[in-house]
Amino acid sequence: MKPASIERVDLVRLRFILGIKLSAFNQFVADQLGLNVTDLECLEVAYSDEVQPVTPGRLSKLTGLSPGSITSSLKNLEKAGLITREPDPTDGRRILLRFVPGGRAAITACFEPVNRHLAEFDGTLGYDELKSIRRYFCGVLKIIDDHLKGDQSV
Repeated sequence: MKPASIERVDLVRLRFILGIKLSAFNQFVADQLGLNVTDLECLEVAYSDEVQPVTPGRLSKLTGLSPGSITSSLKNLEKAGLITREPDPTDGRRILLRFVPGGRAAITACFEPVNRHLAEFDGTLGYDELKSIRRYFCGVLKIIDDHLKGDQSV
């Protein structure tokens, strides 16, 4: 068995490689959809947000992108036929983002082969392994979120 310090070095290297591979995969999917990575990320954040329908302001807050960048991505997503922007019937100053029916299917199709293989791999892991992986990912995400919020003590 390797000493813990070597395992930690391996973990840092693997975490770095995972980030690079996820970026490359997102670029691959964005290319298939005729989008850029920022557009794809905006779409995925909007789809996964618990508040529906999403507003451009909320999307800006969730992604950390400027309102101008959000507007540019929304134009691209609308042009691709994945969303529409509609006035909020209760507040004419707000815009609501609506997903075009069937648009999610095209995105799901791009991710399906990898998600299927990941599900198969996850099925080979035991309960304790899954708990450890979940704890690790939650910790990593919290550290990154805290850092992005300006908490430099993390």
